[in-house]
Amino acid sequence: MLKRYYSRRNFFRRVLGGVLAVGLARAQGKPWPSGMELRVSFAYEGAGFRYRAPYVAVYVEDERGGLVRTLALFLMPGKGERWWNELRRYFALGELQAMRTLSGPTRPPGRYTVAWDGKDERGRTVAQGGYYLCVEYAREHGPYELFRERVEIGESPFQKAYALKGELQEVRLDYGRKA
Repeated sequence: MLKRYYSRRNFFRRVLGGVLAVGLARAQGKPWPSGMELRVSFAYEGAGFRYRAPYVAVYVEDERGGLVRTLALFLMPGKGERWWNELRRYFALGELQAMRTLSGPTRPPGRYTVAWDGKDERGRTVAQGGYYLCVEYAREHGPYELFRERVEIGESPFQKAYALKGELQEVRLDYGRKA
């Protein structure tokens, strides 16, 4: 079982970061538009002798790189905890509790879709503005890939598609009315 240790820097980062985040959310003004969501579709491939399904984290960061919301986490608690740190950026955010409570089993190659309804980890609606959408991919004894793209959340819908060259082949963003 992993224990959570707080350093002075981590403590101040969390406390002051939370205070600043609340202040920034108020300063940004307009809340997330009602009835809108950001759908994230991603596809990865893999095959071969002794192929192991990858660990994948899909999450949203604020402008400063702080975690806003975890959308999906494909890793198995208890059975592969020693490999969690392979999701380097997500692991550095220190969200070990989220890893235990939100994670699900790893998944075989294919296409997956998750949605963000504009709420943060505590269930509060976030403000319109700039965010980073991250899809992090790591496989035991295999490649590590990080997709990180800035998106501007506002009143108008958008669609973006990114073709990638690794095992993580594609990421699509679709911001619009809830389906």
